[in-house]
Amino acid sequence: MTASAAHKPGTPEPAPAAGGPTEPAGSTPTAGPAQPSAAPAGLAWQAPRQPATAPGGGNAPVAPLPGIPVGPPSQPRAEWGWRGRANRITGGTLNLVATKDEFVHRAARRRLLRPFSRTMSIVVANPKGGAAKTPTALLAAATLGFHRGGYTLAWDNNETRGTLGMRAESATHEQTVINLLHNIDEFLATTASVGRLSAYLRPQSARFDVLASDDAAGSMEIIDDEAFTKLWTALCRFYRLIVVDTGNNIRSANWQSATAVADCLIVPTTVQRDVADSGLWMLDHLIRTGRGDLAENAVAVVSCADPKPDTELLDEIVERYRRVVRDVVVIPYDRLIRSGGRIEFDALALPTRRAWLMACSSIIDSLAIRDQG
Repeated sequence: MTASAAHKPGTPEPAPAAGGPTEPAGSTPTAGPAQPSAAPAGLAWQAPRQPATAPGGGNAPVAPLPGIPVGPPSQPRAEWGWRGRANRITGGTLNLVATKDEFVHRAARRRLLRPFSRTMSIVVANPKGGAAKTPTALLAAATLGFHRGGYTLAWDNNETRGTLGMRAESATHEQTVINLLHNIDEFLATTASVGRLSAYLRPQSARFDVLASDDAAGSMEIIDDEAFTKLWTALCRFYRLIVVDTGNNIRSANWQSATAVADCLIVPTTVQRDVADSGLWMLDHLIRTGRGDLAENAVAVVSCADPKPDTELLDEIVERYRRVVRDVVVIPYDRLIRSGGRIEFDALALPTRRAWLMACSSIIDSLAIRDQG
């Protein structure tokens, strides 16, 4: 079992300027799972001897700055920060090479596009309340949907009243998984259409859908094993990736049904000892009940609920999870997530979005291992 290094939030990095990548300006997070084995070869490339012509048609040469790597056209050109601005301002005369962080970010985006042989299921689980399960499920689906172009579902599989529908962008209806379950036979038939299914879903701006849990006061309907199986079978016909949010009871039928079909397990935790202990206890439970493969291929996501987390405790949590799961990723503090309100992907801080890109690239790697097994 291997686990790539997890990093802490707070290290600044040049951000893209207007006219560069589509993300808003900000700094790069220090969270990230897998790193490339080597930096681009062009980092050591030297500038050509012939002076370049200055922008505007003048004859003044544009000389590269001392110590700044300039690459040939075949090397990745910088788009982030002042290097990217310099490349754009000079109209291509300068060819400053992307930093290692930008190169890693691009490689992660490419990894997210990996195809699979079937619908893949991602389950988010930690039996402790307050472990950031719902934001984790929502942002995993948002990141995967945004970069993969849709066909991604976030499903609230809480055994009681989940909050995924409350944290997602609002919809024009209040249909939930229970409403879908009442008509599930229609979507198990060969004549079912995604257009009809959309009546039960809440579309999100980041190109994914949300299937909310029942939040009607006084409702006593629950999802048992048979109901989960029918729902999952039907939804697999319409989605490539399904991210399942779970509740706090590992003995509930729908929790066990979700982990039974899981291709990748995400274990969310905050920088709190009791929350981290709960996730590790769950992993031990899975190992003892014959699901060691799921635990070993899991990705732990440590979310910082404070702008200045306890670094010693964070290091301890990362190291303890690293001994059990395949990868550990740290997500920096984000005020929007901490607020408890609705989360719009575009409104997240850039370090958060980049950290989630790295987290999802690791999730894709776990799915790839499962798909090849």
